[in-house]
Amino acid sequence: MELRHFRRPWLPLLLAVLLLGFRRAAAAGAQADDGNYTVPTRFSCNVSAPCDTYVVYRTQSLGYLDLGSISDLFGTSRARIAAANNLDLDSEDEDGVLLPNQPLLVPVKCGCTGNVSFANVTYPIRPGDIFYNLAGVSYENLTEHHLIHELNPGAAITDLQIGQEVTVPLFCRCPTRAELSRGVQSLVTYVWQPGDDMSEVSKLMNATVDDIAEANNVSTSYVSVMGPAMLIPVKQQRPQLPPLRYAASAGEGKSRSRRLDIVVGVSVAGSVVALAALCVVILAYRRYRRNKASVRLGTRFVSPKLSWSRNKYGNESSNSFAHMIKGAGDNKLLTGVSQFIDKPIIFVAEEIMEATSNLDERCRIGSSYYRAKLDGEVFAVKPAKGDVSAELRMMQMVNHANLIKLAGISIGADGDYAFLVYELAEKGSLDKWLYYQKPSPSASPSSSSSSCGTVATTLSWAQRLGIALDVANGLLYMHEHTQPSMVHGDIRARNILLTADFRAKISSFSLAKPAASDAAAGTSSDVFAFGLLLLELLSGRRAVEARVGSEIGMLWREIRAVLEAPGDKREAKLRRWMDPSLGTEYQADAALSLAGMARACTEEDAARRPKMAEVAFSLSVMAQPVSVADAFEKLWQPSSEDNIRIAGSVAAR
Repeated sequence: MELRHFRRPWLPLLLAVLLLGFRRAAAAGAQADDGNYTVPTRFSCNVSAPCDTYVVYRTQSLGYLDLGSISDLFGTSRARIAAANNLDLDSEDEDGVLLPNQPLLVPVKCGCTGNVSFANVTYPIRPGDIFYNLAGVSYENLTEHHLIHELNPGAAITDLQIGQEVTVPLFCRCPTRAELSRGVQSLVTYVWQPGDDMSEVSKLMNATVDDIAEANNVSTSYVSVMGPAMLIPVKQQRPQLPPLRYAASAGEGKSRSRRLDIVVGVSVAGSVVALAALCVVILAYRRYRRNKASVRLGTRFVSPKLSWSRNKYGNESSNSFAHMIKGAGDNKLLTGVSQFIDKPIIFVAEEIMEATSNLDERCRIGSSYYRAKLDGEVFAVKPAKGDVSAELRMMQMVNHANLIKLAGISIGADGDYAFLVYELAEKGSLDKWLYYQKPSPSASPSSSSSSCGTVATTLSWAQRLGIALDVANGLLYMHEHTQPSMVHGDIRARNILLTADFRAKISSFSLAKPAASDAAAGTSSDVFAFGLLLLELLSGRRAVEARVGSEIGMLWREIRAVLEAPGDKREAKLRRWMDPSLGTEYQADAALSLAGMARACTEEDAARRPKMAEVAFSLSVMAQPVSVADAFEKLWQPSSEDNIRIAGSVAAR
């Protein structure tokens, strides 16, 4: 997640000063209390099934004034935020800068974490972050720093690592049956602002004062300056907040002379830009006349670079990046690309070929991806085959830490797509870590067989559990947090890419499509595929593989035989079935639980398979310290009747 829209030189300085103050406040707060925090009873978990709801977030000048940065913060798509706020991305500038302090509805998935209702989002730590300012500033008191620490016990609060992903629990609650019977459609989380009173909030949120007071167990004359998170019962799909205003209209109300200064300044700047653009066009045209290697796109020629020295391919370049596509005119390909990527970058196909040694096997980092270093930055590139518009469109709809991100494209000389360029997952695809020959124990984990790739070593038990959780979270996001719900359609080890710290990212969206009208039935195929992946993580073998004598081995059938064994023999049979490279670093109960989860996911009857919400929640708890996870490990183990017992309606992260 990148910090955007710091367009004034004093903003970073202001942010640094504020962060310093928050660090000092956090240190003082840590000394002032004993770390105990009680969640208000209004956020108790009273409903077992998860629900879709909203939180009210206020745009703020410290980096969150556009839909892109806010969608990154909450791990949801801009399209869903736009729909919740009646914004038309086709007519509005989705990267436009909003005026600060405007209420914005953000869709979230609310469920139970233990006995409290939360909407859990994944946040990658950025420079200067501490849990205190993350809760109070970035998320504007929609959470509490003690809760972030409790849900991330492995995170050292005094030494958070840049890029480290933490779970942030946002206050929320689903309506009870009694509230639904009274017409309450949803409970919107609203952080009380200084100066708010019940009358003003009820008008803003289109809810009655009595309903707000009852939902929060306060009086109808309630006031507060502390900014607690409150629940607003709304009796329609969502409240109708005031229309959002963009910074372009910020001049309203200013003095006439100030407006005149702005107009003059903009006019002068526009003239300079126009003159510079004319010079660029003239220079580019002259070079085009001398350079027949320019890329042809439709009926127009577009120079793939904005620099002035020529590379050996005849393209005018001093680095490997092309200009951002803006104002693509009537060119269909460029216009189409701009719909799919925030700020699409055009790469030169010849340079990608050179960076991958003509797609040399040593540069392969997955079945479909190659490592390419372009202008000092390393990417994963995938040759584009056929019509990739569906995959590009899918990439526009999703935005999640566990889904691979598209950085740009490469266009061939014929004007068609040549490569799709993605962020790099340094460790390559999961299949290389599971199936292929393991090196000897003396091999260094970081030893390199070439300049393009690394030698795979054995995945630890903790790494496998973390990979399973990451994939489950990515699928959960696609199934329940996109609009419409999406089915990946090709979950397997070759399409799971691993970062330098072994975080998993789902890739290859060429088969992704909207779920059927019955979303549960449509997404069940992904659940089945996830179950197969879980079995591969446990066994280190392919879900379907040829054996000696033309026998075909199927892991989902094998695990049934293991789990149906008598109780006194089940553990020994499981250990023989597990990946021997794991040794004894796992507990039998945990392995049995994951095996039982995999069996439930691969049920032949799709209706009996669990939802990814249940799976992701159980995995998130299993990943906690042993004292927390013990009670959950046996949820997926065989019952006394030797049948798999599935936890009912467990809400997800």
